[in-house]
Amino acid sequence: MGMTLGKRGAALIKGKEALRLVAYLPTPNDVPTLGFGHTQDVKLGMTCTAEQAEQWFQEDTAGPVHTINFLGLDLSQSMFDALVSLVYNTGPVPLAPTSTIGAALRKRDWYGAWRGFALWTKQGGKDLRGLAVRRSQEMALFMEDPLPR
Repeated sequence: MGMTLGKRGAALIKGKEALRLVAYLPTPNDVPTLGFGHTQDVKLGMTCTAEQAEQWFQEDTAGPVHTINFLGLDLSQSMFDALVSLVYNTGPVPLAPTSTIGAALRKRDWYGAWRGFALWTKQGGKDLRGLAVRRSQEMALFMEDPLPR
């Protein structure tokens, strides 16, 4: 069955995405976003309820959860949650075998994977403070539980 997103991971994602009941653009060149970072079929001016936002959150986190479980790694809950947050925000590219994080995870190099989070702070080629803060929070969560042996 695999792991599921824990409370700490859900809280981190929701805290960074923030509940928005009216669609908005997170940055000028971004895509319309609604709920807790939901973007699929969203157009500016759309609205949703808190209940719909929660439903989308469950659906939208299912992909990252599946992707990380597919790697078949023995992760702590905090590592798993941090990775779900990262993939929720960036997509699965950081887990690719050629990516710093993906390569380190496959070697069980937990510190290498942890350091790799800091490489994902750009959007459109520009470093963004908000992404740097998010990555530092994910890095802290990644190391919160005892490391797997």
